[in-house]
Parts: sequence; C-alpha cells; structure tokens
Amino acid sequence: MSEKVAQSVLQRSSEYLKSNLVSKQPAWYKVLAYHPPKTDIVKTINTQVLRDIKSKEDQLLAPSVSLYKTRVKPSQFKADILKPQKLKFIEDQLRFLFYKQHPWELADPKSIIENEKTIETSNFNWSSIIQLNKKLDGESVVQRALFLVNSKNYNILNAYEQAKFEYYKLKIKDEIENHILKEESEMFGAVYGLSSIEHGFEKESQVIKKWKKDAIEITKVLSAKSSKSDSSALIEDQVKAEAEEDSYTNEDEVYSQLKDEADKL
Repeated sequence: MSEKVAQSVLQRSSEYLKSNLVSKQPAWYKVLAYHPPKTDIVKTINTQVLRDIKSKEDQLLAPSVSLYKTRVKPSQFKADILKPQKLKFIEDQLRFLFYKQHPWELADPKSIIENEKTIETSNFNWSSIIQLNKKLDGESVVQRALFLVNSKNYNILNAYEQAKFEYYKLKIKDEIENHILKEESEMFGAVYGLSSIEHGFEKESQVIKKWKKDAIEITKVLSAKSSKSDSSALIEDQVKAEAEEDSYTNEDEVYSQLKDEADKL
C-alpha cells in the first residue's frame, strides 16, 4: 500500500488544503502539480497472461467437471504476469520490414514539420500512393499497403509487395525526370557543384592525403634518428677498440724498455 499512497500524495495534499487540515502550502506542491510523475510504479497484472493460463487450465480440466481451479500456481506467477501487455501494430512491422530491406531510405532528408502533429496520414486518400502534400517515402508504402488490405481485401504480404512495386515505379520515374532535367540544364549552360556525398568524399580524401604526408615525414625522421644512433654506436665501438689497441701497444713498449734496462744492468 505504500506505493499506492505515494502516488496519491498530491491528491491527499489538495484535500488537506481544502479542508484546512494543512494551513500552509508545501514548497513542493506546485512543482509536483506542474510536473506529475509520468509512470505509474504500481504493478498491474497483465490480463493477457491470465487469459492464456486460464485457457490452458480449461483444456486440461475439460473432462473432469467436478474440479475447477480458482488460483494461479506459484510456478505460474512469474515476472511476466506483472508486466504490461506489449502493444503490437501491423504498421510498425511493415515499417521495420521496409527500412530493413531499404536501409538507404533512412538517409533520405526529412522536413522537420512533417510529423504526426502537423500532417495526419489518415486524412489522405490512399487509393493512390501519390499525395500532393506528402513526400514519397517508406510511410507512403505502409499506408498504401494498409489501404489495400482494408479496402481491396488484399493479403498483407501481397499488399506490401504491390505498394513496393508502385513505390519503385515512381522512384524510377522521378530519377529519369531529374536526369533529363539535369542534362537539359547543362545543355543551356548550367553548372552544378558537388553534391553533399561528393563533398564529403573530397574532404575525406584531403584528410587522408595530409595524414599520408605527415606519416611519411615522421617515418623519415624516425629512420634518421635510428640510423644516427646506430652510426654513433658504431663510432663509439671503434673508438673503444682503438683505445684498447693503443693500451696494448703501450704495455709492450713499456715491457721492452724494462727488458732493455735489465740487460744493461
């Protein structure tokens, strides 16, 4: 009951203020009134799960009329029974299928004003996939398929394939018209700049060229440092060897001098 009481704090506080049980309005009262909790923390039982359990029990207990269960087993009382029922819409499945088959359609630029608050797709006449106030996109395929299912009694897959066929046909037509329009404009002297994709590739190639140039210079510097350290190490070894040879010759000379002085004596 603590969870239910916590959800009704605002309501009980309002009643206390009206009945003068609380004379001063709490500091959090307006904040909670303007921003109420969006989620209900009270756990509710999923009725669909209970119906499934009840139907299974009816099938098992159909021969025996005298026995009838009125409670759920502890083993059947799982976490799923407290979860809300998941809402499933055929539109979401069609959208998921379309954009999974056509991932590049997600890169098609969208207008910010084209949303559910300004343009209602239900107000359009989807007897044709072409709409004057809406751009041709994946949502057109979904709504056209639903129209074929509801009005023409199409199978959902056949309706989806028919809507895709109409979508491809219009896309090809638009592409051909844009290509011809571009050729005609170039014939009359129009000059087109780089597209957004080409501009991105150009920037990427510039960065790669700069990285390659810097990498070559750094590699030369590192190789020069390594060769210099190797040459200095060789020079030091040579100097040490010569010093050792000089020390040997000096010892021989000293020994010969001592021998000569010993012979004189």
